[in-house]
Amino acid sequence: MAVRARAADENVDFMSFLSEANRRRVLAKSTRIVYPPGTLLFGEGDPPRVILIEHGLVRIFRTVPDGRQATVAFLCAHELVGGSMVVSEPPWACAQTVVKSTVTDLDVETVRDIASTQIQVMTAVASQLAVLVRNAHRLVALRSLGNITQRLAYDLLERACQAQLEMGRLDAIVTQQELAASIGSSREVVSRALKGLRAAGIIKSAPGVVRIADPVRLSDTVRAFLSPS
Repeated sequence: MAVRARAADENVDFMSFLSEANRRRVLAKSTRIVYPPGTLLFGEGDPPRVILIEHGLVRIFRTVPDGRQATVAFLCAHELVGGSMVVSEPPWACAQTVVKSTVTDLDVETVRDIASTQIQVMTAVASQLAVLVRNAHRLVALRSLGNITQRLAYDLLERACQAQLEMGRLDAIVTQQELAASIGSSREVVSRALKGLRAAGIIKSAPGVVRIADPVRLSDTVRAFLSPS
């Protein structure tokens, strides 16, 4: 049995913490579901859900009453969404699919029962939550300490994911001047960074709008800042 967190970006391969027997127990009564991009998996106050990502990209975010949002994490394959629901309810955050995502919807009560008796399962859940907290702290730091491309990638993803929930498209409706003001840089520097992202095929842009063509690669740019030094 492999027991590890992925060293490259310090995100947890949840099932790698479990023995084969515990994997079978955790997966009992589970359901495999494919979601289109922009699906709200759950919101704050919704019934608890515990979801294992098989393939795709999921954004975890918080909201305030006036509609503003703040991203807490971007999770990908093998990671656990809603791990906090194993020990508490209701959800403290929201989750959306950014790209088409295949997930395993775990039975919440089954996972809770197993975690209460199997320390290995509780350790796996705790490890996922600990990494989520660390990465959330690093996302805050990224806003001021990341390089221009990393800060720009985060800003574009944040804007585009919010637009996706409303319009169904990963479009950041923003000017270069607004991006420069948001990330604390100049329009000229932002223009060069956008040019690099366009050349890499990650974005497409027109006046006043940036379309995210490859959100997974853009999220990898953000996650690069989260990698332990």
